[in-house]
Amino acid sequence: ETSFNTVRWSLSHPQIMTKNNNGEIIDNIREAYFWLNKNTPADARILSWWDYGYQITGIANRTTLADGNTWNMDHIGLVGMVLSAPLEEGHRIARHLADYVLVWSEDIGKSTHMAKIANSAF
Repeated sequence: ETSFNTVRWSLSHPQIMTKNNNGEIIDNIREAYFWLNKNTPADARILSWWDYGYQITGIANRTTLADGNTWNMDHIGLVGMVLSAPLEEGHRIARHLADYVLVWSEDIGKSTHMAKIANSAF
């Protein structure tokens, strides 16, 4: 029960800054958004999985192709296809949609979900 509640709480309270076991702050996500803001044109379009859309818009101040309010399954499916396809195929599609692609290491665990949505849409 305690383990379930811990997982449930952490999933409903996402954080972009955390601490490791030594108490050191891990700030790579926020820093990446700052990098996008400082190193990409103001009109850059960022393709990422929808989980990060609001953060890209709010922190990096960049346009994202998907966020938590994207209800069009074809649109989410296309993003899922880009992110779960073999590299060459994903690039062939992404280059027409976005200027930059943001992928986190955690996305590998989401890739089956991305592929399922892509396969249901296409």
